[in-house]
Amino acid sequence: MGREGRDYWEAQLSEYWDSGLTIQEYSELKELPYESTRRWIRVLQKARQDDVSDPESLELVEIKPLQTNANDNSGIRLLIDGIEIAVAKGFDGTTLSEVLNLLKRQSCSASAAR
Repeated sequence: MGREGRDYWEAQLSEYWDSGLTIQEYSELKELPYESTRRWIRVLQKARQDDVSDPESLELVEIKPLQTNANDNSGIRLLIDGIEIAVAKGFDGTTLSEVLNLLKRQSCSASAAR
């Protein structure tokens, strides 16, 4: 293998982030050099952290206020890292998924920074 660039490594590591595999396992599975894989994971993780901490890179998602009735238990409430999210029945699943992914990325970034 030659000196591949960022695009190559982003493509090679696209499945790593959600794989649950160690760097060693992933590099063996994909037949990638371990040290290069490890280095590019660090480089791309730092870039991801920088993207999340950059306010210009955040995408605002419109969320309508929840109209609650004390007798209405048709929605759910999520408590994630001290943040409560109330979700009404019929709420757009795509929007909820985007919100949860954003919280996950921020949580992962905060954990990596510690």
